[in-house]
Amino acid sequence: MKTALRWGGVAALVVACALAVAVVHVTHRGESSIAASEKALAAGDVAGAIAWARDAAMSRAPGSPYPAAAYARLEGIAAHAEEHGDFDHATMAWRAIWTAVHATRSEELEQARLDDAARALVRLAAKTCEGNQSRPPATCAAAAKASLIETSLPALPRFHWLALGAVGFFVGGATAARGRGMGRQRFLSLAVAVVGVGLAALALVTR
Repeated sequence: MKTALRWGGVAALVVACALAVAVVHVTHRGESSIAASEKALAAGDVAGAIAWARDAAMSRAPGSPYPAAAYARLEGIAAHAEEHGDFDHATMAWRAIWTAVHATRSEELEQARLDDAARALVRLAAKTCEGNQSRPPATCAAAAKASLIETSLPALPRFHWLALGAVGFFVGGATAARGRGMGRQRFLSLAVAVVGVGLAALALVTR
């Protein structure tokens, strides 16, 4: 029993360290992406600023302020671009918001932003087609609305890896805890548990 508890404590410590490293890594990626977005915007590279802000919005980690800052940056870029008649960049910014929310599976948390993005994308599609005889604004708006309804991004592979890693860790750890000594079977069980931790950490640090 004591051996099992000891191995359980070691495994818990390994998992905690892996998660801490993952959180720090993702948070740092969000910070660097926001900085790159600011640099691109200062250089007049609006498309680059949008792309980097989208990356920061997708760098979700517990306690990280950068996704929220990234969404605010994208909304600001979109508003400024639309105000100056730059419908292409405005559309790009709102589309980045739409993509980031769906890609991170945070629809419920960011429902208000999704609604704002949907309305803006339909509105911008209509504005883009103003004066177009072959594609009147109403047609463009309807097409944009239909494309949003049809949008259904698959779950990111990282969630599958996270689940697989968790299963490997618990199964391997439980099997190792029941064994005695360091025989081949226990070694393999510990290896499975460690690989499980690695897969879970990899899932948290990748997009």
